[in-house]
Amino acid sequence: MFYRFIFLLFPLVFWAQNYQDLLNEIVLLNMKNQNLSSTQEILKVSQKKERIYQEIISSIATQKPQDSSNLQNAIENLQLSLNASTLSPELLAYNTLKLNSLLSQKAMQDLAISIYTKNSFFTTKSQIQNLIEKTLKHLKSYTLIPTKGLDQIQKQKLQEQMTVFEITTESYIEILNFLAHNVKSLTPQSIWSNINLPSLLEWIEKILPDNISSPILAKSIVSLSVFITLFFFRHIIAHLIIRVLSYFSKFLKNKEVQDKIKNDISKPILYFLIISSFSISLGVLTFPKPVSPNFAMWVNASYIITLSWFTILLFKGYGIAILGSIAEKNNTFRREVINLLLKIIYFLIILVAILILLKNFGFNISALIASLGIGGLAVAFAVKDMLANFFASVVLLFDNSFNQGDWIVCGDIEGTVVEMGLRRTTIRTFDNAMLFVPNSLLANSSVRNWNRRKRGRRIRMQIGITYDSTPEQIRSCIKDIKTMLINHPMIAKDNDERPPLSHYELDLKQNIVSLDDLLGYKSNLFVVLDEFADSSINILVYCFSTTVVWGEWLDVRQDVMLKIMDILATHNLSFAFPSQSLYIEEIPKVSLAQS
Repeated sequence: MFYRFIFLLFPLVFWAQNYQDLLNEIVLLNMKNQNLSSTQEILKVSQKKERIYQEIISSIATQKPQDSSNLQNAIENLQLSLNASTLSPELLAYNTLKLNSLLSQKAMQDLAISIYTKNSFFTTKSQIQNLIEKTLKHLKSYTLIPTKGLDQIQKQKLQEQMTVFEITTESYIEILNFLAHNVKSLTPQSIWSNINLPSLLEWIEKILPDNISSPILAKSIVSLSVFITLFFFRHIIAHLIIRVLSYFSKFLKNKEVQDKIKNDISKPILYFLIISSFSISLGVLTFPKPVSPNFAMWVNASYIITLSWFTILLFKGYGIAILGSIAEKNNTFRREVINLLLKIIYFLIILVAILILLKNFGFNISALIASLGIGGLAVAFAVKDMLANFFASVVLLFDNSFNQGDWIVCGDIEGTVVEMGLRRTTIRTFDNAMLFVPNSLLANSSVRNWNRRKRGRRIRMQIGITYDSTPEQIRSCIKDIKTMLINHPMIAKDNDERPPLSHYELDLKQNIVSLDDLLGYKSNLFVVLDEFADSSINILVYCFSTTVVWGEWLDVRQDVMLKIMDILATHNLSFAFPSQSLYIEEIPKVSLAQS
């Protein structure tokens, strides 16, 4: 199972760029952002900045910053030149602006050096926060640029340079604010802050032979031990977690259902523990520095997917059972509300998981939603029919109205579903023609699915007998027909044995919906005197066969009809047929002579 998580190593190959180069990239993006008006372009710039922010954190935490001595020398030379009285007003202004720029650059460089050098096992969040706040104060207080003695053209050129400096300073402040909100990523991993890992590593180094003793080997030993321990004890840990959850499921009386729920929710727990063991063991190797942000991003994505999977399974099991017990105890609680609530919750869990994943990968959710609202409007009008069919296919999949191979009827369309695509569904009619039906038509119309029934295909007929039949004959005939149907092995009855439910969710839903109507069980049986028709006295026979297969149903109906004929012959009853009787009230008298 370990090989499934090898893909998590791939992000480790993407090392961060030079720290100053990353700062310059943010400045250039902010300059570019000044001239953008399209929401899509602004969104792309925001996404790129999010990725660079993560690389800045990685660069500070994992790479030793460049020495700032060259910057310091340049600053000292500029300060000496500014003290000279021979500078022209224009040169004085430009040198002052350049000095402010170098001081800002040095402040950012010193911050990276301070965080890197002071970042140890004992470093706290407040210490890093103080360094960032100190740098922020420094950037917000710079020397005013003297403009006295400059003409209008010189002032205009200076203003252009001032604009660049202001954007650069705002970019640095923006970066510092991001670092202030992500101080945790700049400190040693919190999981090791509560245990004395340095002492453990030092002890392992001491017991190792001198010729092979090294910090890397000590970390490797601890890392491998942590991974092996968590990996091989994952089933025990998962069992303990499930035992804790089982205390909340005492209201479930069916032990088989409880076992199936536990078996389902144990899978995401096991995957979560494997991912955790891999992440923690790698954290030991990189201690005291945090792991690469790219690697952390993919690990977080794995956590999000696994936790979402666990939440859905947990709610499908215990959530449905809790709502079902509420509906069973409270008759006024509408079951339709429960079904709607379950679907909304499933949808919200998936939606929240997708949004968290997008946020984890650096997407600006607010900008993304805004761009979809504006830019997507024109596209939606252009391809509205295609989009309607696409979303209709999604609706049909989630509604599960029919499957491939089902016999359905939708308006004038009747046949067997061959395949459901993203735009259309193909249906084979009973006269062997192929129909291509848009999904939007099926989603917006009522669909009759003849395959969604487990037992019970209707047999309905009227038996017409002649008017010379006596009431006693009719009563005896009706009684014998009903007895024949009750004793018939292929006619469905209420007390027929039913197969066990295919999934424990159906067992949980029995207090929410009628399982007979949900699964398709019908066993109504009626034999009654129906009406006095023009030419016959009609007896209604209404029942359901145990089979739903058309050919078998025809055989059952044929057998029932033949046995009804035998019963009528036994009671000396005759089938009536449409006829008319002509009555002549008076025959005219005709004389013999006239005749």
